[in-house]
Amino acid sequence: MDSKARKWIAAANVLRENTSAIVICPECNVGHLHVKDELIPNWDSKIDRFMICDNCGKYNILTMENPHQE
Repeated sequence: MDSKARKWIAAANVLRENTSAIVICPECNVGHLHVKDELIPNWDSKIDRFMICDNCGKYNILTMENPHQE
């Protein structure tokens, strides 16, 4: 596994627990990642969490349990 992949995994682990955490972009090492959650159609128990860089626009997606579901 390359260095960027490890950094994306580390970022996902941080942002899974705290969407407000300040995480440097694994791609450009300049911008910060912002989180956008989207429900997955027909799968209410899961969401796609987009981690998007505010500088270079690169992103990655983490599919995870919906933290907002009761």
